[in-house]
Amino acid sequence: MINKLLTPVRTKGLLDITGSPLQMGRCMDIHTGEAPDTYEKDIAIITVNEQRGGDPARSSNKLDAIRKHFYSLINPHDNLRLIDAGEVLLGETPEETTQNLKMVVEFFLAQRIIPVIIGGSQDLSIGQYKAYEFLGQAINLAVIDERIDIDHADDAPPRQTWLLDIFSHEPNYLFNYSALACQGHFVNNEIFHTIDHLYFDTCRLGRLRDNFQLAEPELRDADMVSFDLSAIKASDAMGVLDLSPNGVNSEEACQLMRYAGMSDKVSSMGIYNYLHEGDNQELTAQLVAQMIWYFVDGFYNRKHDYPITDESDFMKYIVNLSENEYDLTFWKSKKSGRWWLEVPFTVDTRYERQQLVPCAYADYEEAMKGILPDKWLRMFEKLSA
Repeated sequence: MINKLLTPVRTKGLLDITGSPLQMGRCMDIHTGEAPDTYEKDIAIITVNEQRGGDPARSSNKLDAIRKHFYSLINPHDNLRLIDAGEVLLGETPEETTQNLKMVVEFFLAQRIIPVIIGGSQDLSIGQYKAYEFLGQAINLAVIDERIDIDHADDAPPRQTWLLDIFSHEPNYLFNYSALACQGHFVNNEIFHTIDHLYFDTCRLGRLRDNFQLAEPELRDADMVSFDLSAIKASDAMGVLDLSPNGVNSEEACQLMRYAGMSDKVSSMGIYNYLHEGDNQELTAQLVAQMIWYFVDGFYNRKHDYPITDESDFMKYIVNLSENEYDLTFWKSKKSGRWWLEVPFTVDTRYERQQLVPCAYADYEEAMKGILPDKWLRMFEKLSA
């Protein structure tokens, strides 16, 4: 079935066979035959050349530019188990392509292989999300984007409305949504109120500028990540669908990808809204290639300290708040130095994985001052609803 949904990679002009043997393209498997060999693989790169959700008049793009630059990067790991699995088959309609992507992602999730999706307009995230339905558990979604894509306008393109489809999808298995790097001048205040009312999280670009490490716990808590390249400021990424003078810079984009790669929870990664037109000297394609490299590097540096299986690998801190019914229990990993906050358990088995909330040392400091961390309160209210 999977071989009918993934077309092979044509490596001519993409792979430099005379280059260094340490180049990624010469250290990984590339699907060039009848079916991708997924045996003992950790990560699978797939492309989805579907643009109609961003621009109805546009159907194709040049995503192989990203492949070419990724293949040229140097492999830093001795035991790289990576495959370029090819391109998802386009459907007659964007909806058919999304369904094809859903089945491909579901295939890789079932094999515990992390798909790294290169798109295509960001509404393809719907297919990435729906692939999780077969797991029968609640999942967390982190989106790196300058906007929050729940535009209600009748003429809004799907790439600006796709979150509405996810929020309203039945069955509902979305537990948490986190908006990272959004910019207030692009988002209606009513949308921020809606996100807050649903106990979802936002971390605006300004907050990230003050403390970029705030993004790490948010990405550590995600199962699925969707990265809109328009979140990167135009001076660092011209080859995107929506150019903006503000946004994260190229180094920060790579750091966000490394945070996601290092998360023991992240099981799929989508990078969307690349546009080859306007990509001067393919600098944005080079940046996306490097972003994927940092995700892969993060994956091979995972500490495997979630979930907690051996308490001796952690330091446990209990904070008593006089005005709170519950003591607060913090866990600090001896392996990574990362922090988690325990929330009273829920009887709903779908939410078992949500009991430990990734947090920062600052949350522990806040609790020591007698302040109930906002992360604990939001999660407690969701689990108690």
